[in-house]
Amino acid sequence: MFKQKLTNLILGLVLALALGFWTAAQAQINKAVPEPEKLFEGQWVNDRNSAVTLIETDGALSGYYQTALGQPDKSKRFPLTGFIQGDQITFTVTFKGYGSMTSWTGQMSEDAQGVYIRTLWHLTRDVEDENEPKDMWSSITSGASDFRPAGPEK
Repeated sequence: MFKQKLTNLILGLVLALALGFWTAAQAQINKAVPEPEKLFEGQWVNDRNSAVTLIETDGALSGYYQTALGQPDKSKRFPLTGFIQGDQITFTVTFKGYGSMTSWTGQMSEDAQGVYIRTLWHLTRDVEDENEPKDMWSSITSGASDFRPAGPEK
């Protein structure tokens, strides 16, 4: 009986030590794997002085867009949704109540002034159904915009 208890005690100690080493090793592994850098996180301003606030979560984007153009109140923030993959980005804003939506797609780069996001955008405006045959294509506008960090360099 004593021999069995001693064997169980030794086995328990060995398992406890092994578990302790395994836990310590896992903690080191977890520390060694850095969180992915959030390249796009934060506020950016484009060449037309509109601002975008981007929040990254596992490759998905959320946030807000404040336009400096058009009819909307310049202090109004419109929600956005989008995606990132590496240094590529795409996001869409619906200007609810104003009959338009815009999507931007681009890539992050760097020049002498620092990092920026170069994008192409498409804006679509609602066309009344009876006018769609003649006005549909004129309701879509395209262009390009560069976004730079608002504030300290990223």
